[in-house]
Amino acid sequence: MRTQNPMGGFLKLAPIMLILLIAVFYFETVRSLVERWTKWDENQSHGLIIIFIFCFFLFRASPISVSHNSLVLKALSISGLIISSLVWYITHATNLHIIEQTSLLAILTFSFAAVFGVATTKKHIFLLLLPAFAIPIWDQLTNPLVNLSGFVVGEMVRVIAIPAVIDGNSIFVPDGEIVIADGCSGLRYFTISLAIAYLISYLNGYSLKKLSIMLMIAAAIGLVTNWVRIFILVIIGYQTHMQSPLMSDHEYFGWILFALIAFPAIYFAPVVKGIVNQQRTITAHKPALLLPLLALSIGPLLNIFIDLKPTPQALNNILGHEFHPTTQNKMPIKVQAPHSAKVETAVDNQNVFIQINQFQRTVAEEKLVPYLPRLFDNAIWSLQSESSINTTTEKFKIETFRNKHTSRVVVQAQWFEIAGHSTTSYAAAKLLQIPAMLVKMNTFTIYTVQSTCANSDCTQEIENVTARSKSLAMK
Repeated sequence: MRTQNPMGGFLKLAPIMLILLIAVFYFETVRSLVERWTKWDENQSHGLIIIFIFCFFLFRASPISVSHNSLVLKALSISGLIISSLVWYITHATNLHIIEQTSLLAILTFSFAAVFGVATTKKHIFLLLLPAFAIPIWDQLTNPLVNLSGFVVGEMVRVIAIPAVIDGNSIFVPDGEIVIADGCSGLRYFTISLAIAYLISYLNGYSLKKLSIMLMIAAAIGLVTNWVRIFILVIIGYQTHMQSPLMSDHEYFGWILFALIAFPAIYFAPVVKGIVNQQRTITAHKPALLLPLLALSIGPLLNIFIDLKPTPQALNNILGHEFHPTTQNKMPIKVQAPHSAKVETAVDNQNVFIQINQFQRTVAEEKLVPYLPRLFDNAIWSLQSESSINTTTEKFKIETFRNKHTSRVVVQAQWFEIAGHSTTSYAAAKLLQIPAMLVKMNTFTIYTVQSTCANSDCTQEIENVTARSKSLAMK
C-alpha cells in the first residue's frame, strides 16, 4: 500500500512561496530590477527570461527535501540572513543600488539554508545563483570591455594593413571615424553567453571544474563575437566610404553573428546522462519558518521605521576671491557632472582652470554620489598618461588627455570629497556614502583642475596643476 507524505504538497510549493515572500519583503528592490529588465536595453533585456528559467527549474526540482541543521549551522544560516538583510537596508537607504540588488542573492541563499537546511542548499547552490545573470552588476565591466575592444580591434586592423589611425576607442579611416561606444562594449554578448553556459552546466550536472571551463569558453565566445563584429564594421566602413546602412544600424547584425558563433558551441557542449540530481526524497524534517521569517524582515522593518530623509542646506563657496571667475564652457575639458547643486568655475594667474561641483540629496530617493559613468567625453578625448600625487593628507591623480581631432593636450587633476575623506576612486566615493549617511553628512564634491599644454611635454602645466591641486586640498 502506498502512503503519501503529508509534507509533500507543501514542500512542492515551498521554494516558490519563499521566492514570493522575499519579493514582497524587498519589493522596492525587485521593482527597480523589473523596471530595468523591461527597458529592453542592450545589457539587461534577458533579465526576465533568466528569472522565468530560474523559477521553472526551481519548481521542477521540487519537492525539495529538508536536511537537518545542527545548532551551529542554524546559527550561521540565521546570522548570514540577518547580515544580508542589514546590508540590504544600508545600501538601500544610501541608494547603492548595485550592492542592494546583489544582496538579494545572499538573502535568497541564506533563506534557503535557514528554511531547508545547509546540506540541501549546497546541493542546489548552482540553481540558486542563476539570478546573478539578471542583476546589473555586470554593467561595471562596460568601461574595461570598451578599452579591451578598442585595443584588440586596433591590432586586428593593423594586421590587415587598412589605412587607419587607432586612438583609444576611436578608429579613424579615410572617410570618417568609428567610435567604440559603451553600447559596443560587447557586454550583452558576454553576459548572455555566460548565462547560457551556466544553464548548460547546471542541466548537465557539471562539476565546479567543468563549470569554470564552460564559463571561460563562454566568455571568450562573447568577447570574440563583439571583436569580430566591430572588425567587420571597420572593413565595411572602409570599403563603402562609410556609406553602408550597417554603419548606423548594426543591432541585428550583431545578434546574427552571435548566433552563428554561439549555436555550434551549444550544440557540441558535452552532455552528461542522468544529469541533475533533483533530490526528490522527502525527509521527515519540518522546515524552520519562524526564525528565518524574523531574520528576513529585519531590513524591511528598519526601512519602514527609521527616517533617513536628508536635510538640504545652503552650499558655501569653496573658491576664494584670488581666482578669476569664468564659465563651465571655458574649461579645457568639459566636466560631465550633470545635476550639480552648485558649480564654481575659475581660472588663476597661471591659466589653471578650476571647477568644483557640489552635490547634495534633497529627497531620500536621490543618490548622494550620482551615477557618473564617465566624467569626460571619450569620443573626443583620449587618456594618454596618469600618475599619482600624494600629500601628507590627500591623494589625487595627474592625468594627460589629448583631443583626438585637434591634438590639443590638457593636464588634469581630479578627486572626490565625501564624508570628510578624499579619494580619486569613484567606486570608493560610492562606498563612502555609507559613513556619510551615518554621520549625517549630505554633500559630495568633485574637484577638477586643468591646464592646456603649451608644448608636448607639459612640464610646466603639470607643475602648475599639481601646485594648485595641493593648495585646494589643504583648504
